[in-house]
Amino acid sequence: MIKRTLYIAFFVLSALGLKAQQESRFTMYMFNLYQVNSAYAGSRETLSLAAIVRTQWTGLEGAPQMQSLTMNTPILTKNIGVGVKFINESAGASSQTRFSGSFAYRFRLLNGKISFGLSAGFLNNRFNWSKASFKDPSDQLQDSGTENTYSPTFDFSGYYSDNTFYIGFQFDNLNQSQINILADGESKNYSHFTAIIGKAFVINKKIVFKPSALYRSTQAAQQFELNLSFLFNETLWAGVTFRSDTELSLILEYNLHQKLRFGYSFDYALIPIQNNTAGSHEFFIGYDIQVKNRNMASPRYF
Repeated sequence: MIKRTLYIAFFVLSALGLKAQQESRFTMYMFNLYQVNSAYAGSRETLSLAAIVRTQWTGLEGAPQMQSLTMNTPILTKNIGVGVKFINESAGASSQTRFSGSFAYRFRLLNGKISFGLSAGFLNNRFNWSKASFKDPSDQLQDSGTENTYSPTFDFSGYYSDNTFYIGFQFDNLNQSQINILADGESKNYSHFTAIIGKAFVINKKIVFKPSALYRSTQAAQQFELNLSFLFNETLWAGVTFRSDTELSLILEYNLHQKLRFGYSFDYALIPIQNNTAGSHEFFIGYDIQVKNRNMASPRYF
């Protein structure tokens, strides 16, 4: 494996013990569960559009940058949902783009609905040699140009929800395709497992308390997140997320009206790297379009 300098964020992640974790990490996933669970497609009973922009460890050269666009909607019958995801991220000289389409089928179970989803798409991994720096110049196999490689990806997921509770799981990159980039040596897109759970407690007409959690694991790393949020007057979400003893996040989401939502989160690292950064920032926007002959539920807790 070629030894690159520590300013490349891939090595920063390695130093944190997360070197096998390749899936994109967004703090405000709870405002767009389709981001982490494809079986959620169509669950909002609307054509749901969402975008997230994340700047991680602001001020650190080569730190991760991530952008996401998603769309999901019910089609044909109330049992079928479809969606698409576009996620782009970069860290130092390395970058990756994921594009996938999803199909979900749901049916009633107990007091809610259960759905199962399949996703298929591709991953585009890139390495820009002009952005790399080497301790030993002899390690540098080339000094310009960008390597590109494409590989397929397949995911499977399940999701159950009623009016105030949800639980789900997803297996990403089931095929564990190879990454054929010279700079990365022998590597591959590892399979990941993600589990989510959340529950809304209606305290009164003006306040709802919703704790939620996310667990993600792969071959050599695990991550756990706990979020505690409150909804005030069916308009403003405010909460805090604790992430595996490494980060503390403050989260806000404002529902401008039934269709349009805005969100912002600030992440403060609880590890030494925070001394060299201004924290991480994430921005969210969501817009729901009513589907013909379907009512938009209000209020919505997820």
